[in-house]
Amino acid sequence: MKKAFAGLGLYLAAASPAFAGAVEEMLAADTAFAKMAQDESVPAAFAQYAAEDVWMFPEGGDAYQGREALVERFSTWPDGANLEWFPQEGMAAPGGDFGFTWGRYIFTANTDAAAEGENVGYGKYVSIWRKESGGWKFVADIGNSGPSPE
Repeated sequence: MKKAFAGLGLYLAAASPAFAGAVEEMLAADTAFAKMAQDESVPAAFAQYAAEDVWMFPEGGDAYQGREALVERFSTWPDGANLEWFPQEGMAAPGGDFGFTWGRYIFTANTDAAAEGENVGYGKYVSIWRKESGGWKFVADIGNSGPSPE
């Protein structure tokens, strides 16, 4: 697994500003993905933008593969929970059909105990994208918690 990610890093490191168009497209896809999560629902957005063979790496959980598994996992999304993310930058491979975006996220959920109020978590993520039939789908997603933004 480490060799695969090291190879990906070397492959993407070869990318140059000449591939800025692909980066802009991926950032636009990630932004549209985030907007759909707010306008419709987080589960619907993940199902729509995930590649069929997607790999998910949830924090504190085991990795899993496939859009079907993703839909099943997101079927238990808590009522009132929200995940909002903000794409920052990306990088594309020389072919312009593969790359990644990264950004920051805010997760909020209302707790059952009124005294506890709202639970808020912050973090960062990386989504790896592949161009499919003219559009972009994410093929891997990983996020981890972090401090609140300044």
